[in-house]
Amino acid sequence: MTIAVEKPEHGSQVEDQNQISESKKLPQNGFAVPESNAFGQSFRDYDGSVRQNTVERCYQLNHINQTYDYVKRTREEYGKLNREEMSIWECIELLNSFVDESDPDLDEPQIEHLLQSAEAIRKDYPDEDWLHLTALIHDLGKVLFHSKFGELPQWAVVGDTFPVGCAFDESIVYHKYLKDNPDYKNPAYNTKLGIYSEGCGLENVLMSWGHDDYMYLVAKENGTTLPPAALFVIRYHSFYPLHKEDAYHYLLNEEDRQNLKWVKIFNQYDLYSKSKVRIDVEKVKPYYLSLIEKYFPSKLRW
Repeated sequence: MTIAVEKPEHGSQVEDQNQISESKKLPQNGFAVPESNAFGQSFRDYDGSVRQNTVERCYQLNHINQTYDYVKRTREEYGKLNREEMSIWECIELLNSFVDESDPDLDEPQIEHLLQSAEAIRKDYPDEDWLHLTALIHDLGKVLFHSKFGELPQWAVVGDTFPVGCAFDESIVYHKYLKDNPDYKNPAYNTKLGIYSEGCGLENVLMSWGHDDYMYLVAKENGTTLPPAALFVIRYHSFYPLHKEDAYHYLLNEEDRQNLKWVKIFNQYDLYSKSKVRIDVEKVKPYYLSLIEKYFPSKLRW
């Protein structure tokens, strides 16, 4: 199912044929974008962040190692979902001590970011509960960093994502390090389309491996009843070259274009809700547990 959205800005009219209320007016005030991040600096500033050295080193390793062969092999291995069985909330609690080394805007544990994003969306879109839950779980794939999942290095878990198997677009953050990726000079992978065809659809494109694609696999294979737009957001929310820089549009099909509008809406809350303001976990927990019960089985294979 495709969810059609007219005008991706907040305050636009959103329509869904089945799972999202039809012809419903969304809030007109929208999300108030803050002027600075948790450190008092500009958001996504990769050159002037107080965390620049940590962030840049993470991306350097990511860009060197995320080859087509590595991604294909790793995705097949983790796609077996045979490492753990636990609930969504148990997974959230595993992230309590995890800090994303690729993020120049926040150094708080991931549970803080998840709740900040979800609560910000909940305020502006009170009737779209699927979107609240999507915000809560969008980064749960970062459990790949946990020892129960082999303790993958941060470069294999976090950071902006991009297609492998075709040329690396120059809009990719720290593009210079991609020149040290073996695929950069491989004639099978370094042309505009590489192994793909124009308009083939992102479903047929292999993305750099990380928490986005992993959480998508977990949700899909465990039979979630979240709408397809939610799965698209989970899978591509870190694909900044696409939804921020408008790159790689030649790979999209019509369904991708419709769902991309939801990613652009979601991204504002994912990015700009990061702050030092804490959410009262126990106060909001019952609400999110009710959503988890609505859209997921009690235990999931991970």
